[in-house]
Amino acid sequence: MFNKSLTICYTYLNKEASVAEVSIRELMHNFSHYLKTVKQGESITILERNKPVAGIVPINKNVTKPGWKRTIKPVKIKGETFSETLARERRESR
Repeated sequence: MFNKSLTICYTYLNKEASVAEVSIRELMHNFSHYLKTVKQGESITILERNKPVAGIVPINKNVTKPGWKRTIKPVKIKGETFSETLARERRESR
């Protein structure tokens, strides 16, 4: 008929990376606890059937734009270009 399986909800805290991994069910039942954890600076990875699906990270007030929206200023390097250096090295090696 219907085979019930036991789902074990757990919290795994990785001390090195400071990332907590929680199931969706565990997060929903103890959301305020995990919100306090995020406020203290830790990140949380949300698992669905033991696979990461989302993350909750603390807000960094020093960052005004997300990384993919930031502009990167080009750097000018004095001297010959890489192409010129490569061509010169090839000529000298003959």
